[in-house]
Amino acid sequence: MRKLVHLMPKPVLFGLLGALGCVLGWAAGEPLLRRIKPPVPQAGEEAKGQPAAPVLVFSNELQKRLQREEAKTGDVQISLMWDNSNDLDLHCTDPSGERIFYGHKRSLTAGELDVDMNARPPYSSQPVENIYWPTNGAPEGRYQVFVHHYSLHSPVDQTPYTVAIKHGGKVQEFRGFIRHGQTNVVQTFEVKKVPPPDLAKLSQRQPPSFKTTLFIGLWTALLAVGMSALIVAGQNYLLRRALFNLKEAALVLGGGLLAGLISGAVSQHLFALGANSVAAQLTPEQADQILPVIIKAGQIVGWSLLGALLGFGMAFFIPNLPKFRAGFAGLLGGGLGAAAFLFALAKSGEVSGRLLGAAILGLTIGLVVALVEKLAREAALIVHWHENERTVINLGAEPVILGSSPEAHLYLPKHKGFPPITAIVTFRDGRVQMENKLSNSTHTLAGGNKLQIGELWIEIQTDAK
Repeated sequence: MRKLVHLMPKPVLFGLLGALGCVLGWAAGEPLLRRIKPPVPQAGEEAKGQPAAPVLVFSNELQKRLQREEAKTGDVQISLMWDNSNDLDLHCTDPSGERIFYGHKRSLTAGELDVDMNARPPYSSQPVENIYWPTNGAPEGRYQVFVHHYSLHSPVDQTPYTVAIKHGGKVQEFRGFIRHGQTNVVQTFEVKKVPPPDLAKLSQRQPPSFKTTLFIGLWTALLAVGMSALIVAGQNYLLRRALFNLKEAALVLGGGLLAGLISGAVSQHLFALGANSVAAQLTPEQADQILPVIIKAGQIVGWSLLGALLGFGMAFFIPNLPKFRAGFAGLLGGGLGAAAFLFALAKSGEVSGRLLGAAILGLTIGLVVALVEKLAREAALIVHWHENERTVINLGAEPVILGSSPEAHLYLPKHKGFPPITAIVTFRDGRVQMENKLSNSTHTLAGGNKLQIGELWIEIQTDAK
């Protein structure tokens, strides 16, 4: 196991550890998100205390047919489907008394029959018809819906049908049978005025509650803690140290929670406030186009901030890792993770999208932090444990301590006679100096020099990436 870890390039190792840590954090955090997810309203119902969202919630088969024919939707939508090649026609009388049907497909009130099937060959055995009024275009008043059996194109006369009606955020379905030449009255309904669109939209775009912001921040913090814990444990494993000591555990837990809460608050709360300010200055149509972009930008900024904080924090555990370079690398990694999250969310769904996004977040942050460590290397200390087993530590102004103390950067076994501080190595002004506590001597070393400390060999590397 140890040989395999040492043979693996450090960026790959850190990337895999970061991905695994974030996946573990995702698994622990999903129950939190279920507590703030609103219940899904049933067809034809409204969520308690909230207006139903104006989305298509017809039956799956009807939705499939409407999508196939590229049917349009709006404030009012009326759809008809049946299952043979007969020609059934959908009619609707609008509040002005004007009737929309195959012979008069568009009314002065902007209603339109945009899908009309089986009037002429080729005939479909899965037909659908659709009448709609565009968003904010349906007039107030009474509507009446009819189905007419216009002509026979199949051996079956009596034809079962389904009519779905959407208005006011509600959906109703009606089923019946009809014979050739008959006209059935399906339903009469009223459309009433709603609050002005801008006020309604603003009322629906309030910033997330404190509970929502807190839970999302905690979910993000779990990703941060999981990723940081495994990367720190991996670093300590390479250095032969205990995977964690009390100080490191406290820093990982506290730093991860802080980073997660900060990035969660930024992405959820501050950008929601910004979205409200923008919405107040736009028309509803403009807001519908621009606000989703703002929300996605908030997610990218939040995760990028999380990556920057975690990258910066890794510099406290990896000797001579440049803090601001590591933070910038984490910023890039977080942005890539956010982009992957949004892509997966659009292609698959919330849970799988969060899973993939979390994994790529950890992978990219771990990868780029290790790459920054390597690219920033001016000098390094290489410890040869056994054949094909070595550990590389960056040298710099921060002293690198070798010894059997739990605080030593590189652990040397106490039972083999190594004192708590066996050697201290620094790199300043282009010179590597090692203070050997075993021999009470100080050496200035050059690249390629090899020294033996007890049973171990160490090598100095300079001016190499």
